[in-house]
Formats: sequence, C-alpha cells, structure tokens
Amino acid sequence: MKRLLLLSILFIAVAGYAEAQRRVLSNKPYRNLNTLPGYITVNEFGAGFGIRGTSTPYSKYFFGFTSIHGYQFDQYLVVGGGTGISVYEDGVLIPLFIDIRYRFSISTVTFYAFGDGGFFLNPNDLNSGTKMFINAGPGIRFAASHKVAFNISPGLLIQMGPTSRASFINFRIGATIKPR
Repeated sequence: MKRLLLLSILFIAVAGYAEAQRRVLSNKPYRNLNTLPGYITVNEFGAGFGIRGTSTPYSKYFFGFTSIHGYQFDQYLVVGGGTGISVYEDGVLIPLFIDIRYRFSISTVTFYAFGDGGFFLNPNDLNSGTKMFINAGPGIRFAASHKVAFNISPGLLIQMGPTSRASFINFRIGATIKPR
C-alpha cells in the first residue's frame, strides 16, 4: 500500500512538471475551466478498500457517489459541502461533509490537493452507528471545456465510531461543473 501511495504521488509530480513544458499551439486552442469566483459543483463516484484491521463492521470495502456544492473563491481555492451515499459490506452510510480543494497549477491539466471532513450517518442506528471521518489526498483535473472538467484522485480515508476505527485507500472519479 505504501508503494501504491508513493507511486501515485510520484506520478502526479512528474505529470505536473511535464504539463508545464507544453505550449499552446494556434491550431490547438487552450482549454481551461472557468477561474472566476462563483458556484461550482463536483460529482464523483468512489470506492475504497480497507487496510489493517478489517474485522469490524464497515471496515472491508465501500463504493458510492457524492455530490459537492460549493464556492470557488479564486482560481486556486474551492470550499463546499457535500452528501451522497456509501454502500459498505454491512450496510449503507450517508456522508455529510465539508470539502476543501486547493489547486496548484491552473491549465488544461490541473493538480490539486483535497481534504474532506464530516460524518457518516447510519440511517438504521443514528446514535451509535454514526461515524466521524477525514479523507485527504492529491488529484488531477482535466478540463474538457470552459464549464466542465473531469477529475480523478486517490486518497486515505479514516473513519471513527464509538466502538471502532477503520482506514481505507480510496479512489474517486467524477466531473466538476462551473456553470458561469
């Protein structure tokens, strides 16, 4: 797992350097997602695999969908709130969280770091089934037009409940939409 994380970070660093070497050609117009302040939404499919100690409930694997609605303050910083659904081996949890994304280079291929924090609500047992979580990692965003971009990111998710703690390596793929 350490090798996979190290290789992901190395790939992002090398790809960022390589992207900076490209130049805009007149016959290939430059594409970039709108960098003006305003509303932005990020919709992602995700999946994760438990690492170390997967014998407790909600610790082996999950997959799901999240939708984040937020505000882009400038070309670098996006803050939003999100929710969705996560299906685990033992049931369904509903994430309710805050998402922060910081972009490093703004171009057709943009590298960013994200951090999420919030709660997983268990609809069957809100009192003892609810868990807190944090999720962080690097990502790459590919601009398709001035309004739409596609993103992919690995991450490390840690969830803590009243009786258990679990860690996951997770992967997310989705679309970013900036309507104006």
